[in-house]
Amino acid sequence: MNMQVTNLLILDEYREFVVRDKVVRLCFRVTEASTGSLLQYGDDLTYLHGGYGGAFHKVERAIEGCRIGDRVNVSLTPEEGYGNHDPALVLQMPLERFHGETPEPGSLVEGEMPDGQSQVFTVAEVSPRQVTLDGNHPFAGKLLDFHFEIIEIRDSIEAERTAGFAFDCIHG
Repeated sequence: MNMQVTNLLILDEYREFVVRDKVVRLCFRVTEASTGSLLQYGDDLTYLHGGYGGAFHKVERAIEGCRIGDRVNVSLTPEEGYGNHDPALVLQMPLERFHGETPEPGSLVEGEMPDGQSQVFTVAEVSPRQVTLDGNHPFAGKLLDFHFEIIEIRDSIEAERTAGFAFDCIHG
């Protein structure tokens, strides 16, 4: 079979684009803008595109119209990302409240806020008498650089659009 290069170029024009109601799978890397230090990476982040809350608004705008293989870099201020660090979410707890267990720094514990809502805290510090818990997201207050590569785009199904998020078990 003889195939001409022009045929390949025509086929390329019909590749999927990231638009509303598409499920997008990304490779990503997050670095702290001020230091360049790597904070997080992954090769399989999937979300429903189009304002469903699975990605930051600025990230969705940057990825809109991209195709498989495209790479996108986005910088987010704390207000555009995980918010400012809230000192009210840093709590000091007596060690005895952990019932003889000494939590490890960096581990996660679930607690209850004064308003009764459940909150996940990171153990920030442990001393002989107290434990410092931080309810802020680890990236709160940081200027972040996100580096994405689009690795898959597929049509969403009605159940995903109704739920407002992509189902991990469906692959294109």
